[in-house]
Amino acid sequence: MSVPPTKIIIIGGGVVGSSLAHILSSHPNLSIVVLSPPQTSSTSIAPGLIGQLNALPALTTLAKASVRAYLSLPPGAFSQVGGLEIASSPEGIATLESRLKLAHAAGLDAKLVSSEEAAELAPQFHVPDSVSKGLQFLTDGVAEPTKIVDAYQASARANGAAFLSIKALGIEHSNGAVTGVNTPTGTLPADKVIVASGIWAPAIVEPLIHLPLIPVAHPYVHGATRPVRAKSSPFVRYPEKSVYARDHGDNDGFGSYDHAPLPVSVGASAEMGWEGEFDGAVERAVSLFPEETRRGMRGEGARRLNGVFAVTHDGLPIAGPVPGVEGLWVAAAVWVTHAAGVAGLVADMVMGKEGRGVEEEEVRKALDPGRFGGRGGEELKGEALGRYNDIYNLEE
Repeated sequence: MSVPPTKIIIIGGGVVGSSLAHILSSHPNLSIVVLSPPQTSSTSIAPGLIGQLNALPALTTLAKASVRAYLSLPPGAFSQVGGLEIASSPEGIATLESRLKLAHAAGLDAKLVSSEEAAELAPQFHVPDSVSKGLQFLTDGVAEPTKIVDAYQASARANGAAFLSIKALGIEHSNGAVTGVNTPTGTLPADKVIVASGIWAPAIVEPLIHLPLIPVAHPYVHGATRPVRAKSSPFVRYPEKSVYARDHGDNDGFGSYDHAPLPVSVGASAEMGWEGEFDGAVERAVSLFPEETRRGMRGEGARRLNGVFAVTHDGLPIAGPVPGVEGLWVAAAVWVTHAAGVAGLVADMVMGKEGRGVEEEEVRKALDPGRFGGRGGEELKGEALGRYNDIYNLEE
C-alpha cells in the first residue's frame, strides 16, 4: 500500500520560497504548493549585490552557500564580477585592512587595491585620489533576483510543484500541530507549512509567534538608460558614506543608508512612494561619482524608488521551526545575498536532517525564531532600527 505524499505549503514565491520549492520538490513523496499572490515583492526590486563577508559569521556562511547555489543557475542569474569597498579616512582604511584578514580567515579571495586600481575596476563609480584605498572581493558578484526566481520556479514546476496566486491569511493548527493555511477562498490543508513571505510574515504567523522584524523604507536610484558597457565591473560600496552602487547592464544604480531610519507599515506592496527625507542622502551619494555618472543619476530617465525591507535587532534573518507548533517553519528578513543558504538550511530542518557539523549548528541557533526570549517589542524595534545605518555590521 502506497504512502500518501506529505503536503508542504510554502507561503511566498520570492527568492527564498522559490529556492525552497526547488530544493524540496526534488525529494520523493512530497507534494509542494507555493502560495504567491500577485504583488510587488522585495525580491523583484532588490538591488542584487552579493557580498559574502560579514562581521556576523552566520551571514558569511549563508552568503557563501548562496553563491555556490547561484553559480549553478543559468547564465545571467548571477555574475561573479566581484565586489569593491572603498574608504578614504585612516579609520576606514584600517577597517578595510581588518576585513581583509577576516576575508582570508573565511576562505574568501580578497586583496587591497589603490585608488587608481579601484577607478580602473569601476570607473563609473570612483574618481581616483591620493588617499583612498579599496578592498576587492574577487568571488562576490551581482544577482538578477527575478531570474533566480524564474530558474528555481521552473525547476520546481518540472518536479511537480504547484504555484498558486492566493494570499495567505493565517495558519490553521490543532493540538499543537499545523493543519493548513487560511486563505480568502477557504483553508488549504497541509502537513507542513513554511512561511517565507518576507515583510508580510509577522501578520501571517501572529498570534502563534511574534516576529520582531521591522519594515523600513530605503532609497534606490536607477540612472538613465545607456549603452551596455563592454567590460563588467564589480559592485562598489563606500562603507564610510553608507552608499553602494552597481552596474545593471543598461543603467547604473545606487542606494544609501545615510539617513534616519524610516519604519513603515506594510501595505500591499514592497515599493512605496518616495520620501522627501531621502533627497539629502541621494545628493550626498551622487557627489561621490564621476560627472558622467552624476548626469545619468540626475537627468531625464532616472528613476527613484522606495523599496521596503526588514531589519531585525541583531542583524540576522529569522529562520527555523516555530516553537510550540509542530510542522511550522519560518524564513523571514532574508536578503538575496543569503536566500539560497537560508533555504537550504530550512529545507534540511523540514526533512528532519541534523545540522552538518558545528558551524551549521551555530547558524541554526543564531537564526532560531525563538531566540527573542519574550523581550518587549518596542525594545527590539529600537535595536532593529539602530541596525539600519550599520547594515553591513561594520561597527564594533
